[in-house]
Amino acid sequence: MSLHYKTIITSAFFCGIVAISTITAPFTSMFGKNYLPDKDFICCKKNQLKMYHYYTLNIFWIVVDNGYTEEKMDDINAKGCTIACKN
Repeated sequence: MSLHYKTIITSAFFCGIVAISTITAPFTSMFGKNYLPDKDFICCKKNQLKMYHYYTLNIFWIVVDNGYTEEKMDDINAKGCTIACKN
């Protein structure tokens, strides 16, 4: 194989690695489920403290789905909770 073809193959390989690293980097929102902590909130539901994490599901930066995931945090003490969930 000539030096010219080796150079082209090596360049294409490194360009591919850079492209894949950029697309799948955690700071990009190009693909997959991305959480936005600014929209998270905590409230009480059935004597349980719950945290709701807001997410968007993206394909090529287009939001395909969004919503909240629910996470149980702790049981409420005897005094109860001051912020009740609406749903």
